[in-house]
Amino acid sequence: MHMGGRRIGFAALITSLACALTLTVAGCGGKEPTAHQTIERYGQELRDEVVTHVPDGERRARMLMIVDELAALQLRFSQQTADFVASYRKLNAEYDTPQATFDQLFSDYGTKRIKARNEVLDLHFELASLATAGEWEAIGKKEMELYEEASEARPGAASGK
Repeated sequence: MHMGGRRIGFAALITSLACALTLTVAGCGGKEPTAHQTIERYGQELRDEVVTHVPDGERRARMLMIVDELAALQLRFSQQTADFVASYRKLNAEYDTPQATFDQLFSDYGTKRIKARNEVLDLHFELASLATAGEWEAIGKKEMELYEEASEARPGAASGK
């Protein structure tokens, strides 16, 4: 019976993690945007910064392709997070789910998270290498906003669900 107490503690930890992932600040009287809408918005703002601050057409075109890849990566990871939370909730609702099943779920999600992080870093450095110091000041700030807002967006709403 000691397993039940361990499961409850583990469940509380995971529930806290899931809550932390899904909490966002609610707007006054309006609906919160979905993760997809948030990523699209901040991705477009990043595109606008590139268009505004990069006069060289060839570099600008390459940078815009990278921005599109960043936004697509954010959308993919947001959906993976939503899928992870849904899978966790389903497993947690089944009392007899073995610990190994939870371990595998977390391991798989961790692998996806690390892969996404590495891809983001590669794209970030590629984008930064194409910008001048003056261009990067504005573009880098917008890039950080994209990451921050995508992280805070409701993962359960990645595809408008």
